[in-house]
Amino acid sequence: MTPSSDAQLSASSSSLPEQGVEFPRLFHFDLPRLKQIGQPFPEQTAISSIHRVLDIASGNGEWTINAAQALPQVQFAGIERNAGLVDRARAQAKESGVNNATFTIMDPFGSLDLPDGTFDMVNARYIVGLLEAAAWPNTLQEFTRVTRPGGVIRLTENDLPISNTVAFAQLGGLISDAIYETKRSFSSNGQLLSVTPALKRLLQDAGSQEVQQEVWFMNFSTGKPAHADLCQKLSESYRLVQPFLIRTGVTTPEAVEQTYQQMLSEMQSDDFCAGAFSLTVWGAKP
Repeated sequence: MTPSSDAQLSASSSSLPEQGVEFPRLFHFDLPRLKQIGQPFPEQTAISSIHRVLDIASGNGEWTINAAQALPQVQFAGIERNAGLVDRARAQAKESGVNNATFTIMDPFGSLDLPDGTFDMVNARYIVGLLEAAAWPNTLQEFTRVTRPGGVIRLTENDLPISNTVAFAQLGGLISDAIYETKRSFSSNGQLLSVTPALKRLLQDAGSQEVQQEVWFMNFSTGKPAHADLCQKLSESYRLVQPFLIRTGVTTPEAVEQTYQQMLSEMQSDDFCAGAFSLTVWGAKP
């Protein structure tokens, strides 16, 4: 499996100035789930009260557009600081005939140029690695500010996908090490990202009430419906993350390329087994 030539515009990315490289959104496990069940927020019981949703780091807009198609009565606003990705999202929305999704160039992890209480939900999906762990409290305070009273702040994260193959695990380990070295991990030793255990406390510390959580699993083993889509997306994001891994010193260009090529081969084998446990945590703004 070879990533498409426009992979740079097919994965959400966040610039890391101190590294001089783009860091991609690593995971897209909720997109196959959305396509399968047709519900972007399956855990929400009061969906009728959600009219405006802010999607954080919306990337090329694929998830946001699919969510907008599933909920045509809801207005979705995606923000992303990569101008090329925003252009791609706008073009895709127009091509798909989606009128209830807009995309704006904006740093999703800084001071948001948005009025207080604008949205019924702020939705952040798989943003681990896009900002330092120490920045999460202030970032969540800003998410809370633009949420209306009674509105929902919703976070979805995964620590690392698991598989029965060697190179897939090795690349995951390198990513975990690099995120730890750049202080974007919640781990004490870099072996895992350790973001999922922190989510509930982070939301509570940001002032959210009635915080709830739900664990769900996406199987993308060979033969499963999500296999082709997720393997393609992982091949893209794991390609894009390589300069970051090299700059942080956890690997060399030759070693990471060899491991990457082995991973591509593994993912196409008949006995490839892989899955990801994701955690969705949500709470209400007082």
